[in-house]
Amino acid sequence: MLRRALHGISGMRIHATDGDLGHVHDVYFEDGQWLVQYLEVDTRHWLHDRRVLLTPGAVQSVDWEHGRIHVVLTREQVRNSPDIDSHKPVSRQHQLQVHEYVPWPKLMLETSGREVTAPLPDQTKDDPHLWSARALSNYGLEGTDGALGRVADLLVEEDAWAIRHIVIDGGSWLSAKWFLVPVDRIQSISWDAKRVRVSQGSETVGSAGTNR
Repeated sequence: MLRRALHGISGMRIHATDGDLGHVHDVYFEDGQWLVQYLEVDTRHWLHDRRVLLTPGAVQSVDWEHGRIHVVLTREQVRNSPDIDSHKPVSRQHQLQVHEYVPWPKLMLETSGREVTAPLPDQTKDDPHLWSARALSNYGLEGTDGALGRVADLLVEEDAWAIRHIVIDGGSWLSAKWFLVPVDRIQSISWDAKRVRVSQGSETVGSAGTNR
């Protein structure tokens, strides 16, 4: 099933093995294979003025109905996580904002017996392919024959943590205001221009869907 990143995953509560951690503030993804890399978690209700990044590999289970994500981590592990400022999405790199990362080693899920490996970041340079779903929202969408609308959200496949479509607000010029664009149609994303370029035009967007 597909879930909306900003109006679905964002806002969900994160629960450690020994209590509440906070809520998802943003979803970070890379624009190569379009996989979710991190969930940005706002922990400020118990860790003053702090947000951390958790990989999907730390997720044990998700209760979509009640908006809860359970992770195989303790609150103390999160509290003692190191502070680094080098693994930021493109928008943070340009804005020079410092964020924090939780570099979890290999984890064993006792309930299933499967191993989960969380990739460690390169601590010496920023990643030009890491994007924030929140920052990407409202980017303009440009097709082969001009402007097509603005990015409203991303659709994430819940088990694979893979982004399959971007949700577009087409504005008043379309009879179906909302439509979907598969990520394999995306040619480039420009931070400077705040624009996403796709390999389709206005004559094909009507068949892409209207799911909000």
